[in-house]
Amino acid sequence: MSILEEYKKALVGHIKTVDTKSILGSCVPCKKGNDLYIITCGHVLYNDDWSGLRHELIELKVEVNSHIYKLVNILGTVENAKDTDLSIVQIRKVDDETNLSFFELSLLEVKDNNYLANSKVCVYPELDDRAQAIGDIKFAGNETDFQYSVEVNKSKFHNINLGAAGASQYKGVSGSGLFYEYNGELFLQGIVKEIPNISVNSEIDLVSVSVRAIGTIWEDAAINSSVKKFHRNLHHNSPLNSEAARIELAKELLNQVSDKRYKVLVCAPSDISSSDTAKTIYSQLIQEFTLEKIRYSVGGGKGRLVPTGTYPHLEEQDFIESEECSSLVIIADDHSTFSQLSLLSSSIFNSRKNKEVYIFYEDSVITTQNFIKEGPFKFAEDKIKARVYEFSNFNDSMIKEVISGISSLHTCLGRIA
Repeated sequence: MSILEEYKKALVGHIKTVDTKSILGSCVPCKKGNDLYIITCGHVLYNDDWSGLRHELIELKVEVNSHIYKLVNILGTVENAKDTDLSIVQIRKVDDETNLSFFELSLLEVKDNNYLANSKVCVYPELDDRAQAIGDIKFAGNETDFQYSVEVNKSKFHNINLGAAGASQYKGVSGSGLFYEYNGELFLQGIVKEIPNISVNSEIDLVSVSVRAIGTIWEDAAINSSVKKFHRNLHHNSPLNSEAARIELAKELLNQVSDKRYKVLVCAPSDISSSDTAKTIYSQLIQEFTLEKIRYSVGGGKGRLVPTGTYPHLEEQDFIESEECSSLVIIADDHSTFSQLSLLSSSIFNSRKNKEVYIFYEDSVITTQNFIKEGPFKFAEDKIKARVYEFSNFNDSMIKEVISGISSLHTCLGRIA
């Protein structure tokens, strides 16, 4: 079970008045170091005209997963809250019980639909007795510097107890969080500002406060624009899908069951047309293949698979579709190697056979030739999940990542065989 599903009650808090126990709104509980906080919308705590707080902090409490917390200090100013519609409040537990399930959240900025497909809004409606994680979210656009909209199918907002649907059943959810879970880490992507009470349309444009707003109050907040997937053959939330765990596992299995029957196809430009960077990459790859006893064949302008063959491209195509070939590494530096990128990517896709593909490329070609960028290069990334490395950012860790990926793949193939 995912973190979002297992701990969704701990990801939503309710801000209530001490006396009447009425819900003012929701919030996202979190921790920073040893301190506990809630993140909510500014309008939950402040008057409509931003003249001051609706209630003094001593008159309020926060309930998280049946535990009560005091509000002790609001970070930032009323001007911060007015500009961003965001408030961060330090809280403290009422009793001496251990604090349960407070997460050290990472922040991931929403700019488009990249991560929203696997994201969920965690809400805890006032009239319901269970928290809900609402998915199937689409980016709907920017509104201001600190706000954006997401589109959610109206049918997703369903009050389980009452059997009723629609935004009217979800009063008090302002301040709930929009989360993305990745490799055991929770990313906060936004704070729900409002759910328009729409009764006709099949979609609801849910307005969210961007995590950029958090940076105006927590100046040291690290806001991510992307997340890194370490191993494309593993589910992104697999416990093995971390660099350290995967490398250690690969080393251990490689020592025990590695199968050396499989070959890697390396396509590199000829020495005449090859740049110094391409030569360095090729040299380091071959050196590591030799040290790790990984079998390989060289194609492209650098070599021929079949010395007496009739057409090198077709021979490479036949080899990449064979069971013997496990992986493809292309050092794309000239027209020949970029054309191989197109041909061999298409061959792998059409053959429906999984191959690990790694592309080192001269990024100036991509930036100056839009056809290659939007055509074969985008196809390789999207359709066969190729891992790509820019010449301009080349470093030794890229070679290590390729070797580690191929070694672990050979180990898995050996077990299957």
